[in-house]
Amino acid sequence: MCDDEVVRSAHDEARRFSRRTALRMTAGAAAGSAGVAAIGAAAGPAAAAPTGRVVDLTHVLSAGFPLWPGSAPVVSLPTSHVGPGNRGYATRWMSFSEHSGTHVDAPAHKIGDGITVDQIDARDLVAPLAVIDISARARTDRRTTLTAKDVASYESKHGRIPRRALVALYSGWQPRTGGVDAPGFDADAVSMLVEERGVVAIGTDTLSIDVMDAVGAHTAILGAGQYAVEAMANLSSVPAVGATVVVGAPRFAGGTGGPSRVLALV
Repeated sequence: MCDDEVVRSAHDEARRFSRRTALRMTAGAAAGSAGVAAIGAAAGPAAAAPTGRVVDLTHVLSAGFPLWPGSAPVVSLPTSHVGPGNRGYATRWMSFSEHSGTHVDAPAHKIGDGITVDQIDARDLVAPLAVIDISARARTDRRTTLTAKDVASYESKHGRIPRRALVALYSGWQPRTGGVDAPGFDADAVSMLVEERGVVAIGTDTLSIDVMDAVGAHTAILGAGQYAVEAMANLSSVPAVGATVVVGAPRFAGGTGGPSRVLALV
């Protein structure tokens, strides 16, 4: 539970937050946006927005979203609000575990000298998306795993998984219905994806890339210096091959992961 002193402090800070400070921040943000726009204009057609569908692979994070056992609860408290005539600013104080909702696992989550979430290369956060569907098997076996055989079957239909891809497991076990005892990756399959396909990440629609009480998938992907995305949404709404995924990982200094906005460009 949150500490009362922290919440009171947050309220006090909100009251001390002056309009002058807010205007300075707004002006700075506007200048930054202008700079980004200028860069985009200079970049030409390559900087244009995608013309196809954008599928949100992110669950809404709230106090009711399922969490791994032992995780701190998601807490959200109002610290100020917009008053009559739109006076003032609305703010909230939030507290959550790094591994809440749709989130990234950085290597430091499992590997002692692994890189932290702020050190993940930005190039690795935009990748070809390969979705491997094991939902038919998962309907009768909630502890089934994605194996090297599943990868071979996928490639026989869709071609070889491209290098620097994010391979996502679609089990059909959404976190709200699957709980923590749900399908995951076989460790040997992850090692093969890293060593032979050169993937930058793996992902899943469950709360963990490992089945409960296993650690092999985490060790294989994070030990290779790559990352994982857990609790992805809407994987059934994107094609097995051909989409690009954009992972909006946070830049928490020294973070082991963090909630992320994950989008598929179809």
